[in-house]
Amino acid sequence: MRITPMDIRQQQFTVKMFRGFDVQEVDTFLEDLAADYETLLKENALLKEQLQALEERSRGLEDRERVLQETLVTTQKVVDEMKEAARRETNLMVREAELKQEKIVEAARMSEASIQADIAALKRMRRQLAESLRSTVEMYQRLLDQELKGDSKDDEGKA
Repeated sequence: MRITPMDIRQQQFTVKMFRGFDVQEVDTFLEDLAADYETLLKENALLKEQLQALEERSRGLEDRERVLQETLVTTQKVVDEMKEAARRETNLMVREAELKQEKIVEAARMSEASIQADIAALKRMRRQLAESLRSTVEMYQRLLDQELKGDSKDDEGKA
């Protein structure tokens, strides 16, 4: 059972004739005690309210901390996933670039082979044309030689 300040104020003591206490002094002491006890009770209630508020605040902070931790974990996972996706995309881009490069090199080799074949064909054609021109020039040279021989015989016969 709790004693309240009102209990202290209303407390009555039996007064004995011999060896009793001064009633006014006891009443004053009880009044002071009741006032101090009332102050202590008020302080205790205030401290309990403050403690409860601090505990609620602490729970709120713990909840925020938990949410922040979860957010950090989620953010880290997202960052890791983004890094992995970027890595995969980069690897894919590198592979595509390598394939393009291989196609370009192959096309260049085929083009080079075609050009080399064209050069060889043109060299053969030049040789054939040079041979054809030489044989034509030689034929005309023989014809000219024959014509000149024929004209010199004609000039000898007329003379």
